[in-house]
Amino acid sequence: MNSKTKIPNDLTPLAYELSKKVFEGELTLTEAKRLFVGDNRINPNSATDYFINFRHFLQEERYTRTKNSFTTDYFLNNIFKDYGSYGLANALKALNLHIEYYEDLQKITMHKQRAIHEKYSNMVKETPDEIEQNDIIRIYKNQNKTKEEILNELKNLKQTDLEEITIKGKTYKRDNKTIAQIKILRDFQCQICFTSIRKKDGSLYVEAAHVIAKHLRGRETVDNIILLCPNHHKEFDLGDLKIKKHDQDSIEFSLNGKEYCITFSFDLMTR
Repeated sequence: MNSKTKIPNDLTPLAYELSKKVFEGELTLTEAKRLFVGDNRINPNSATDYFINFRHFLQEERYTRTKNSFTTDYFLNNIFKDYGSYGLANALKALNLHIEYYEDLQKITMHKQRAIHEKYSNMVKETPDEIEQNDIIRIYKNQNKTKEEILNELKNLKQTDLEEITIKGKTYKRDNKTIAQIKILRDFQCQICFTSIRKKDGSLYVEAAHVIAKHLRGRETVDNIILLCPNHHKEFDLGDLKIKKHDQDSIEFSLNGKEYCITFSFDLMTR
């Protein structure tokens, strides 16, 4: 049976924090429920619904218990802060599945929930690969990984490695991990003009370009990836490109009549 969980808005921040701790294994479901219910201030079943729904959000699964619009908005906003674009994208998929389920069940239109979905969808502008890369970058930042540690991981990459890897219980394309590592090591700078784009949230943006295109079986390896700003990326893809030398150490090429030499070494980045 479907019912709306009713929790006063002023308890929503506590519901979120406890849900997050249950999801990350810091609290058991029983412990979190005891802290949330307190002196019978909330129905225990309603409390449990929130913790379960939070897991569905992060695992992009349909949930059946509807939250009010204030709580849905609060959870999505804080998931974006805590789990980045990757977490928000998962939560939006879960919300969309819930909306489709509930509207079909009740034969109604969930105008407020749809408005919230549209609001946060506009915040997720990245491609699925960029979302994965940004999430991996966020994890490295939270782990305080040094460039030396990241470089050692990159050097140990084997072409026979699996196509997918798992980080903190989440599955990513191995190629996206490699690109995320390269972006960190190169300080998110274009390797032609040495600039990067600062986004509204303070993070830096740069694009990964393939020397040998992916559709020609080019791999996400250090000697096949160069970082470029959007303008130089488009010029690299669409301009008059003539590659004169390309090996594991560097690439030399002319692009619309200008000569360039880009090294694949990270030595200067790790001093």
